[in-house]
Amino acid sequence: MIFTGSLISVLPDKLDEALEHLEKFEQIEVFTISEDKLQIVVAIEAESEDSLELLCKTVTASPAIIAVSHHYLNFEDEVESIIKEEKVPDLKGFGKKKSREFKE
Repeated sequence: MIFTGSLISVLPDKLDEALEHLEKFEQIEVFTISEDKLQIVVAIEAESEDSLELLCKTVTASPAIIAVSHHYLNFEDEVESIIKEEKVPDLKGFGKKKSREFKE
């Protein structure tokens, strides 16, 4: 299980549209909105790196949303699996190059 603290950047005057889109995802909890209404602070819960990547790609498919930026990641269960050699880490979605591909 992966937990993140993330910022979702939205286009000017598109906050309501972005919030409506985010309501579709039970894995996303909205905490607060910046004063300028261009950033939404959220917590995300995902089963794996792949499901987190897919979720972020789906979220940014909204024309109101520019990007999802993860500022805190907790992947304790993933680490335990790696230590036990049950899983090999795949961090392909955590680089800047990959995040730019979400909008392409």
